[in-house]
Amino acid sequence: MTLSLSSPAGRHAPADRRLWRVRLAICWAAVAVCVPYLTLKAIWIAGGNVGLTGADRGEMHEGSVVAANVVTAAMDLAGAAVALAFTYRWGRRIPAWLVLVPIWVGTGLLAPFAVGLPLGLLVQAIAGGSPVPASGDGDALHTWVFAVVYGGFVLQAVLLLAAFTLHARTRWPELFELRTRDLPKGLTHPLQVLFANGSAAVAVLSGAVQIAWAVTGGRLGGDAAFETAAQRTFVFVGGTLAFVAAAGILALVHRWGRGSLRGPLTAAWTGAGALFSWGLFGAGGEGFGAAVHTFTTVAGLLMGVAGALALIEGTGRSDKDRHSGVGGR
Repeated sequence: MTLSLSSPAGRHAPADRRLWRVRLAICWAAVAVCVPYLTLKAIWIAGGNVGLTGADRGEMHEGSVVAANVVTAAMDLAGAAVALAFTYRWGRRIPAWLVLVPIWVGTGLLAPFAVGLPLGLLVQAIAGGSPVPASGDGDALHTWVFAVVYGGFVLQAVLLLAAFTLHARTRWPELFELRTRDLPKGLTHPLQVLFANGSAAVAVLSGAVQIAWAVTGGRLGGDAAFETAAQRTFVFVGGTLAFVAAAGILALVHRWGRGSLRGPLTAAWTGAGALFSWGLFGAGGEGFGAAVHTFTTVAGLLMGVAGALALIEGTGRSDKDRHSGVGGR
């Protein structure tokens, strides 16, 4: 079965009733956990002050902040829509790129929360003190807002990735059967190698810089100060994901390892998504920190392109070979 970013999937046998109930539960749980965040955003966009303290209330209703709230609310709505597409049959008729791009970006944004937030709270509990910084957004928001928003992000990460995995197993089952070394090399493989090697080098440098920021609290050219142990842990996780991305894309493109394709693919998918999403999020400033984020964004994008080419071309040739009897028994 060819992996195509433009062609809808074909027919599939009806799912087992138990699996279908699980998929429905995951889908609607993912939609439900979006509701508190969307409700807060809607209130703030409309001019309300729920969850806001007296400090900096006016700033929340300035044009630039309102626009940012509209964008982030739209992203959360997209997450809910993608969860529905992953679950119902009509979602398989949507062109693959139209669901893969949002979930790739969403994975990149949410994965650091899924790992960094619980780990950061654990580290903070050991270190003592509050995970909320003494300055910054902590002055403008009540503590319960952080719990609702960031707790929701963790749940969204888990539920959306579960829904996506079940969708992918149905739509592209061959990806769960291939071994890394068995993925054929097509005409674009030299370009894949160029993109993978270059982006991996940038990712390693970016990861080292982020870990240095985590250790020093944002010094050494950082564009923000990280005051709490929870914040530093979150940044450390982001740096670690850069190394994960480099390892995953190199293994995928160079066909390293004898095991399942799922390992390198998961590492490249998650790490590259985090590089692109968080790099883009922080690339709007000036100075060294903004430059790091800009290069990180480009590295994540190149990894995404290299990985997509490897899968499209590799699985396409694999499918032709199986039907022609070449390279298989």
